[in-house]
Amino acid sequence: MARWAGFRRVLCGIVAVAGTLGEPASAAKRLQLVNDDFLGPFESIAGDKAPGFGVEVVRQVFAGLGQDVSFEFFPARRAWMSVVRGERDGMLATLHTEGQRFCSFPNEPLIRDRWVLFVRTADIGRLKFSSLDDLIGHTVAVRRPIPGVSEQPTVSPELWNFLREHKNMVPTNDTDASLRMLAASRVDYAVTSLVYGMSEITKLRLSGKIEPILSRGVAEQNVYVCFTKARVSPALIDAFSIALKQFKQTEKFQAIYRKYFPNGAPSDFPR
Repeated sequence: MARWAGFRRVLCGIVAVAGTLGEPASAAKRLQLVNDDFLGPFESIAGDKAPGFGVEVVRQVFAGLGQDVSFEFFPARRAWMSVVRGERDGMLATLHTEGQRFCSFPNEPLIRDRWVLFVRTADIGRLKFSSLDDLIGHTVAVRRPIPGVSEQPTVSPELWNFLREHKNMVPTNDTDASLRMLAASRVDYAVTSLVYGMSEITKLRLSGKIEPILSRGVAEQNVYVCFTKARVSPALIDAFSIALKQFKQTEKFQAIYRKYFPNGAPSDFPR
């Protein structure tokens, strides 16, 4: 813990220096981060019980830097547009492939997440995923990229190309739509982040109706905080990255980690 305190003093100095470089880098200016619930609130952002893994970690890291930060939660398109237009300081949790024209990314990720297929509970055992060939003849709901933000597929290129080749992809506007379609038997599978998918199932009151296939994942990807280039200085982003890496070594981080992932991180589950 003393080691973390020492790094915190050094990093606060970095932020103080950054503050002399201009208004966007000022530690006195509250950072406004937005998100679409990905690694966000499990219950309520205003409550102390379970505001979300990303919220708790980022709050702690910026508190150690003496940097105030706030969080707002919007639908994905609205959240990204607020970043693209320079109205907010960044996204709480996203992939490196999204928003690269508008955002800068720290070197250190928040977490490594798995993308998996979800099916209706009634279809467990009947529908499987041991290889891509298991998806032939079955429809799969996939969130489409957000126009103007990312033209990259929201799943692995291998899966994206396979589904397009076999014409069984059903594009949706967001994960909620994918899971609702799955619950209504309008598609056979839905693919999304394991963390996000499980939190959305709870929010949509679909627990017991939809389950992930954990025997094999679709892909693993790092999840990052991204910062709006026009509003946040590189010095502050670097300080955040160093502080996040150090915070991950503390018991406080481990307590947050166990709180949201009592059975291990998404990347610890079977491949």
